[in-house]
Amino acid sequence: MWDFEHSVEATASRERVWALWTDVSGWPSWNPGVGRAELDGPATEGATGTVRAEGGPTSTLKVVESEPERRFVTETSERFMRLRFEQELAEVEGGQLRITHRVRMTGLATPLMRFTVGARLERSIPLAVAELVKLATPAPQSDDG
Repeated sequence: MWDFEHSVEATASRERVWALWTDVSGWPSWNPGVGRAELDGPATEGATGTVRAEGGPTSTLKVVESEPERRFVTETSERFMRLRFEQELAEVEGGQLRITHRVRMTGLATPLMRFTVGARLERSIPLAVAELVKLATPAPQSDDG
């Protein structure tokens, strides 16, 4: 098994983060690790579709947990490897939101794939979370008027 987690605290909108997470076909617009993604219906628990990592093969995609505006979990699988992506939102002091993106790799191919797929995820997840925060953070109000 291999795990990686990245969290940030921001003044992002919970509703906007949730909307971006559950707009699966929109993932490539903010997540540089995703080349294409789609679901065969709404982003609810049990929904299935496909996802292709940037430069990788197309894999099956399944929504395994969906707790609106709190937790969104998907899984992809390929031969001998499964990736579980857990995205969570939590309130923190100062009115900020903690945004966490966690990935867990399991399966027979993990000892090898952690150095290739795992390394790509370690690079792309922090970039994806930063872009997500940018898109989900309200613009500062101007005092001009």
